[in-house]
Amino acid sequence: MIISIDGKIVEEKKAKFPVTSEAFLFGYAVFETIRTYNKKVFRLDDHLARLYMSADVIGFKPKWTLSKTFKEVCKVLEKSKWSEAKIRVILTKNNLIVMMEQLKKKPEVMYKKGVKLVSFHGKRNIPHAKKLSDAFCYLAKQHALNCGAYEALLVDSRTYIRECAYANIFWVSGGVVHSTNKEILFGITRETVVELAGECVFKGIKYKSLLNADEIFITQTTSGILPVVEVDGRKIGTGRPGPVTKNLMKKFQKLVWGK
Repeated sequence: MIISIDGKIVEEKKAKFPVTSEAFLFGYAVFETIRTYNKKVFRLDDHLARLYMSADVIGFKPKWTLSKTFKEVCKVLEKSKWSEAKIRVILTKNNLIVMMEQLKKKPEVMYKKGVKLVSFHGKRNIPHAKKLSDAFCYLAKQHALNCGAYEALLVDSRTYIRECAYANIFWVSGGVVHSTNKEILFGITRETVVELAGECVFKGIKYKSLLNADEIFITQTTSGILPVVEVDGRKIGTGRPGPVTKNLMKKFQKLVWGK
């Protein structure tokens, strides 16, 4: 792993951060997870813009400016020898941390056969901000893994679906792509898919209605688009990745890989 703290590259074992920091004590900080495709960073400007928007949403003005953060991320990127890398940028009131490691690719079978979701009741607080204090999503994800699923589907008190623990969600009905745009984190990959889809209907959906969708897929930075074939043990559509999902996956692959 390559780590930069406040502009200085440090060894992983020697990386230090004050335990009295609000970021450590309360999780009062924001972050972004970014990835590269064949050494090219995917939508870095958009990720960093969201990083600073998140800081604004939770109410602090970072000491590090956006332009300085951009330069520091680029400096860390120059140290990388990995074609596919995962970058995490953490921003506090006074500090900037950039961490980079080789991306662990998802098994190809997940894209060909799809993944499973399990429901988890509740929703993230301050959903528009990607903040460090994220224990709820961590617990939801662990619940999903313990159930043998890939992700947790968050279901609010009125049974509306907003998002997953670490992913945005789409569903397809009658060949049309749908998503919600209320009380969610606006993912960068999600926005890319909306652009690729051409037509996307934004509306709320309840849990029972979602189960009747023809297709479901989720989007996230490190995985791109993943088809969902099962929710809480119930088969979605044919139980295989659907035609609309597969078409969007092809478009996305062409965009990020250039082929």
